[in-house]
Amino acid sequence: MTIPNAGFIMATSTSKEYIADNISGCLAIGVLQNSWLIGITVLLLVIGGCMLLLERISIRENKKVNEQQIKTLELSIALLKGDIDKLSTEKECLVAEMHHRVKNNLQVLSSLINSQLSFIDDKTGREVLVYSKHRLYALSLVHQKLFQQATGAAIEMSCCIKEVVDYLIDEFKCGNRITFDLNMVPIAVDPDTAIPFALIINELATNSLKYAFPNEAGGKITIALLHLQEGTYRLMFADNGVGLPEGFDFLSAKSLGKTLIMGLSRQIRGAVTVNTVSGFEIIIDFKTKTDQQAHFVFC
Repeated sequence: MTIPNAGFIMATSTSKEYIADNISGCLAIGVLQNSWLIGITVLLLVIGGCMLLLERISIRENKKVNEQQIKTLELSIALLKGDIDKLSTEKECLVAEMHHRVKNNLQVLSSLINSQLSFIDDKTGREVLVYSKHRLYALSLVHQKLFQQATGAAIEMSCCIKEVVDYLIDEFKCGNRITFDLNMVPIAVDPDTAIPFALIINELATNSLKYAFPNEAGGKITIALLHLQEGTYRLMFADNGVGLPEGFDFLSAKSLGKTLIMGLSRQIRGAVTVNTVSGFEIIIDFKTKTDQQAHFVFC
């Protein structure tokens, strides 16, 4: 008995098996590709995680290094600050010692003048030495104030003026015969201004005490220190004595006192005005260093 279409059946069976094999192969390839994709993805994630971990570790290490560097810098700054403070203290001590030595030397000179006076009978010679001693006192007083406040930056001048006046009252033995009217605002000046300023007060007060009140006459001397504007002040000195001789021009006169007053006024950047209508009055408008930081030394 013959089986019809046997060849067709075999061919069909073979095709099915081939298709099944292809499908199986494709599925295997797909599974393999998916496994590779999953593996690569996992590997990338692991690598990314490791990189992130390394980055965090690096940040921590850098933070520790930075903190250590900051601590080192802070320590260095503290050491430098200590050295600066030490040098500043040493400088202040040296400046104070310098002013102290200058003051002592000036006092020695004053003592020598006092000793010399006992051997001089000439009136003019004695006056020259006495007035020189007064100037030395004014210089010594400024250095004493600078020594007291140590920094040498600035001193308060109204205190110096009062002490110069008290010294001259005692030297001239004024008693209650001559009164001083002091009206002064606090003003701090640098040493370059304080020294000529104190000498100006000494010269003006000495001249008034010597010439303005002859024959034991009484009177009044007025000293005013006014603030005009930022960095500018006015010194007003006046007495109600006999005034200057008729025809006497103070600004053109050739005398040591006048020469000192005018020269010292220029040193403190001052403009001088003189009024001799009633007694004697001199006005000096002067400038201070406006950036000067004051360390006041009060009486």
